[in-house]
Amino acid sequence: MAAAAIARLRSAGRWRLAYEIGLTVLVTAVVVFAAVADPVHPLAPWLEGVAAPVVLLLRLRHPLPAYLAAALAGLVTGGPNTMLLIVLSASLAYRAAHAWQVAAGLAGGWAAFTGAIGLWEGRLDLTDLVLTSALFALFALIPAGVARMVRRRRVLLDAMHRRNVQLYSQQGEVARAARARERTRIARDLHDSLGHKLTLISLYAGMQPAGEHGELLRETSAAAMTELRQILGLLGQDDEQPSVRSLDGLDELCAGARASGAQIEIIREGTARPLAPLTEHAAYRVIQEGVTNALRHAHGATIVVSLRYEPDALVAGVTNTAGQRVARQTSGQGLLGLAERVRVAHGMLYHGPTPDGGFRLAATLPYPGGVPAPAAAAPDFAELVARDRRTSRRTLIATTLGILGVLALCCSGLWLTAALVVVDRDTYESVRVGRPEREVRELLPDPEAGLTDVLGGRAVPGAECVDYQASPLDPDGRNRVYRFCFRDGTLVDKQEFLDRRP
Repeated sequence: MAAAAIARLRSAGRWRLAYEIGLTVLVTAVVVFAAVADPVHPLAPWLEGVAAPVVLLLRLRHPLPAYLAAALAGLVTGGPNTMLLIVLSASLAYRAAHAWQVAAGLAGGWAAFTGAIGLWEGRLDLTDLVLTSALFALFALIPAGVARMVRRRRVLLDAMHRRNVQLYSQQGEVARAARARERTRIARDLHDSLGHKLTLISLYAGMQPAGEHGELLRETSAAAMTELRQILGLLGQDDEQPSVRSLDGLDELCAGARASGAQIEIIREGTARPLAPLTEHAAYRVIQEGVTNALRHAHGATIVVSLRYEPDALVAGVTNTAGQRVARQTSGQGLLGLAERVRVAHGMLYHGPTPDGGFRLAATLPYPGGVPAPAAAAPDFAELVARDRRTSRRTLIATTLGILGVLALCCSGLWLTAALVVVDRDTYESVRVGRPEREVRELLPDPEAGLTDVLGGRAVPGAECVDYQASPLDPDGRNRVYRFCFRDGTLVDKQEFLDRRP
């Protein structure tokens, strides 16, 4: 099993390999240091130094056996190390496939943890059981719960990633369908754009004398061919969108009509305001179609182009008087396509004769709720996934550092508290019998931190004695007691012994 874990570690990425090696070295060093500082027997540091890296590697492939093996090893070495317990509990909850495996591992770990305390301390009453269970909850259950939540989030993200990959693969089909619809709309523009230019060409060619209008014919035909090439180029592209005609081009449109001899004027009413591209394009097409129809079917008519900005809508229209009627065959596709374009812009199109025998073409185009911003380019899908992974990694690192920081504060608090209520061996040995009580008291913790009801040691008649717990870093520090006895302002006796309380 260890060989399989090593093989899996080798197949991991460079950063993962460095992480696992660093974690193994760090945890092993902490475990060995703790075992050397407070050995339950001489072989404990060696046993823990060998067992720690083995279970840390084994957890990569078999988290439950690794956890139970560490729990059994703790019975021999006096209980599992705190840092090792945190790492193995988190790894068990994160890597185990089923919840029952996590529950079984934690139950076995709790039994081994409390059993080791009772075995090596020689007692396990109700108070010790409650305290031991609280410590196990702090160093095992909480890391396991956090790791399990991280695992569930990771599973959810993986499922979402697979779904997104599927949707992203289908996006190409949707985009192709949208481009096909756009090409259809562009094809309808062929009638609108080229029809206007060709009408001007026919008018120029029929004017007398024709030679004076050769330059106009050349410029108009060149513009028509240029626009045709642009539209055909757009039809041949998959990703580009057709350009949107702006109402700023109305003056140029009317100038071309005047050059053909038409009488045309532009009337603008109201305060101009920004328009959505779809609305502005539809308004331009309405005016272009109206001017084209007037030039084609009513020679000599007066043409009035109107733009009226009302509070809730833009009214764009073209009205021409009765001119010389010209019998021309028409397909009607221009008005049909124009009606569809106006409908898409949520507007209404009107066309019909006027009382004086002319014709009017107009559209009412409502303003949108706001001017739509240009659509942002879709970010690269791979970059989105990579960004999400980086965010998840940062969150996990921040959570881990936060937990370690809280644990460090707790350990520091316990250490500081212990330093204020315990006496180490160096302090005990530095105190000499016969020294003034005031000097000795300055070296010792507050008398209120002293122990009571201690069993052991000898009584000193007529002296006031105070007992202190030995530092946990001293040999047998958990049960060793230091006693200091004072009489007449002087230290008359000091003792060290093991507390025989059950």
